[in-house]
Amino acid sequence: MKLSGLRQSLPRDQGLGNCLNVALIYSVLLALLMTAAQGLQLSAFTTKTPRVSKYTTKSPSASSMNHDATASLYRFNATNGITCILMQVDGLISIKYRNKLNEDVEADLYMPDDPQLSGECVESNMEILTMDFKGFRLSMTFKKSSGGEGWYINLFELTYSSSNWLFEHPDRPNLDVRLTSPAQTPMYFPTPVGKSYVCDKEQTVIMYAPHDSGDLSGHIAKLYLRDMHMQSFMFKDSGKWGPSFHCSATGSYRDETAPLAVGTALAIAVLLTISGYGGWRYFKIKKVQYGSME
Repeated sequence: MKLSGLRQSLPRDQGLGNCLNVALIYSVLLALLMTAAQGLQLSAFTTKTPRVSKYTTKSPSASSMNHDATASLYRFNATNGITCILMQVDGLISIKYRNKLNEDVEADLYMPDDPQLSGECVESNMEILTMDFKGFRLSMTFKKSSGGEGWYINLFELTYSSSNWLFEHPDRPNLDVRLTSPAQTPMYFPTPVGKSYVCDKEQTVIMYAPHDSGDLSGHIAKLYLRDMHMQSFMFKDSGKWGPSFHCSATGSYRDETAPLAVGTALAIAVLLTISGYGGWRYFKIKKVQYGSME
């Protein structure tokens, strides 16, 4: 009787075991699908998409036709000789103004390869990079987050004269123009400290006269930043880039350590599933064997 009872119970146990086997297979397949989806998503982040812009990048030299040939490199060193701000970008400034015919026109100016650089790298929570070129001054203020774990650009500022050579017959000449990025957008390109911001996607910063400045020029500037690689608050003597922190096609940001974390979590989940199933099988078999001995 006990043997026949054991025979009757074994099919039920085998059926339950088969169900668990199927569940385990589905769990593994789900983990693999999630890993594949993550890989596709990350590859989409790093794939360069065509730029939707009426501007073309400046022409590279004939001796160098690679990706970095159109980007300019700017390095600013602190008083101790260590690089504190490093930027590589293909930049264009487009300024909208009104001429004497009462027409709204635009004037374009590429960010040069060799501007006069100045700035500040004294304070631990703020750094400033200033570029002077062709009668223009472009300034960027870098700050750390409140907790000190991240850095970002807090302010863009562009100053020049409305009579600059770039403008043809301006309606309001001889004005000192000062344009800044909006105060309601205080955080551009947030990045963890020690890492460098990387973005192939074109970024646009709009600058206009502050409301309380009394500016009468009516100018509006757009700063187009392409193929950007940038880092502030650098502390390495080598002056080399830190690990990359990429922007995405949607404007959000991702850390290069994210794929490793996701893969590790999936591996742990699969391992726990297999271990749990193995433990259940062990104790279930022991229970059946013990029952058969009675």
